[in-house]
Amino acid sequence: MVKMVSWRDIWADPLLKRNLWAGALLYSEASFNIYLLGFYLKYFPGNIYVNSVYSACSDLTAFILTGIFLHFTSIKTCIRIGSFLAATGGLLYLFMSSNISLVPIMLSMSRVGQAMIYNTTIIAVNRLFPTVYVSTAYGVVNFCGHLYACLAPFVAEVKNPYPFIMFIAMIGVAIFTSFMLTEFSE
Repeated sequence: MVKMVSWRDIWADPLLKRNLWAGALLYSEASFNIYLLGFYLKYFPGNIYVNSVYSACSDLTAFILTGIFLHFTSIKTCIRIGSFLAATGGLLYLFMSSNISLVPIMLSMSRVGQAMIYNTTIIAVNRLFPTVYVSTAYGVVNFCGHLYACLAPFVAEVKNPYPFIMFIAMIGVAIFTSFMLTEFSE
């Protein structure tokens, strides 16, 4: 007979509860920022088609880097590396967006870093919870993440520079939240 598991079972254990909160915050940040970059793509200076190619290549690079970093480091380290790359790209864009020749580099750095955070967050749920709780935890963090990601298109339409200020603020949330994570080992 299969034991039914609910979010209340996770809530009863302090370690799992902290991981659930952290996972929900990280998933919300990752979903919001990845969609924000996608919706904001039309406002980046330069050719939208060229910027789209840079964005797609950045995603491919992020998939490869996430796999390498997660193989050799922890979830926390991978999130912090991605946060550093995304924040660097975001700050460069805030202060140097008038230099159109550098926009693809700034876009790529922001996208690679944020996609690394997003990929790590999706993979992290398996490593933050015992197997019996994984599907419940995925449901909770996915719900929170998608609920918060619904705000991304609205923020992307706000006057510049506020979308990227929000982008960098959310990266701060990811860095802070990464300190709360504890990987579970069975």
